[in-house]
Amino acid sequence: GKVSWPYFQRLRETLRFRMIIIALCVHLGIWFVAALASSITAVNVILQSLDEELESQVQYMEFSSRLFIAFIGSLEISVDENIGMRGITLSEKIGWEGNPMLFWDMNGKMIYRTANAPLFDAPTSPGFFEDTVVRNGEKSRWRVLYKPVADTFWVAVAVDTRESRQAIVRVAIEALYPMVLIIPFTIIGIYLGTARGLRPIAKVAEAVGSRSPMSLEPVDTDGIHQELRPMLDALNGLLGRLSLALENEHRFTANAAHELKTPLTAIKAELQMHQRSARDPATAAILGSIASRVDRAVYTVRQLLVLAQIESRGASLEKSWVDLHQLAEQSLADHGHLIVERKLQLEFPEGEQWFVQGQPESLGIMLGNLLANAFHYTPVGGRIQVRAQLVTGTTVFSVANDYAPMTDKERKLLADRFYRRPGTDHPGAGVGLSIVHRVAEVHQAPLEISGWHGDEGLLISIRFPA
Repeated sequence: GKVSWPYFQRLRETLRFRMIIIALCVHLGIWFVAALASSITAVNVILQSLDEELESQVQYMEFSSRLFIAFIGSLEISVDENIGMRGITLSEKIGWEGNPMLFWDMNGKMIYRTANAPLFDAPTSPGFFEDTVVRNGEKSRWRVLYKPVADTFWVAVAVDTRESRQAIVRVAIEALYPMVLIIPFTIIGIYLGTARGLRPIAKVAEAVGSRSPMSLEPVDTDGIHQELRPMLDALNGLLGRLSLALENEHRFTANAAHELKTPLTAIKAELQMHQRSARDPATAAILGSIASRVDRAVYTVRQLLVLAQIESRGASLEKSWVDLHQLAEQSLADHGHLIVERKLQLEFPEGEQWFVQGQPESLGIMLGNLLANAFHYTPVGGRIQVRAQLVTGTTVFSVANDYAPMTDKERKLLADRFYRRPGTDHPGAGVGLSIVHRVAEVHQAPLEISGWHGDEGLLISIRFPA
């Protein structure tokens, strides 16, 4: 129950379940109508055969009686009640073993009835009638055929309809029995049929689900069934509008960062000129503080330009085989002075090759931000580890460094734009890991931020697909 019930709950929420229920109801409805029609036809056939049997027996009795009356008439003997009784008795002795018979004169007086015949009412008109008889406390239903013979007497032939009713019930059961047996096979057939019928939807879902978040090209509708096209047309319209909105956002970010770059550069140059000419220590300190803030603004603008460039080109990056080890060596050479100044312990294997599919320029930016963060935020004398390893067909590149203890919630916020952990004194823009995350996302490489050596360090891993 603990396994099957949740599965059933999930199945009830699927389109397949709805299609199965509808198809099963339609199928069972058709079966029921067919079985009902077959039963009605069988009942009519049984009743018709019953009536034909009664009519044939009456015709036989009428024929034998007329023959006997004609024979008596040829002998010039008057036909009276006694002669009629003899004819009836003779007809019964000829080999009559049919259904119960009764005879009345034309005035409705009982003349004769066989031993197995119930006592029916006297006839008033010819034809078929239904009658109920109670004998020995048991009720039975009869079908009776009344008919006058040569204007001399009435004859009635009857049959107990119990066996006929039982036959009707058997026919109905036999008509419904195959339906009961075939229900499980019907459900299986409908399930498999709907699974095959819904396969195009699954293919479309797989095609859309395998896309990168920035892949906003329209979904190809060639070979798509007509019923799915309205949904795909609406999806393609949404993708087009979203692509246009993202393009406008990236263009605005790039333009704003570019417009800020020129005045900041001018401010930086002017500050440097004033710093060289300043003689007052207080003034020099103020100018130094302003210069530090300008440097941070310049760094932020530069990072925003990089981020805008990556986001605008992310979906159309031309990928090739890139050696992450070589890129890491170049980035380490750029930051080598920090290793010496901060007395950092670097663990980096030499002579290896870490090939992945990617775009060299964006991957270089990603590694540069990763290593810059590690060098700037690792305590003096701390450890940094840069390595890559092959795990189940994927290349996992990781950078780990000593860092102040962090909670899982704080680690999740590190990749958010402009987030800086409270108490951080190093100048920065808070977009370095955002750039790393975006480059990894463009390369469909999941990024994971976790602790290193417990909660005392920070480990950033990027899993590149094979």
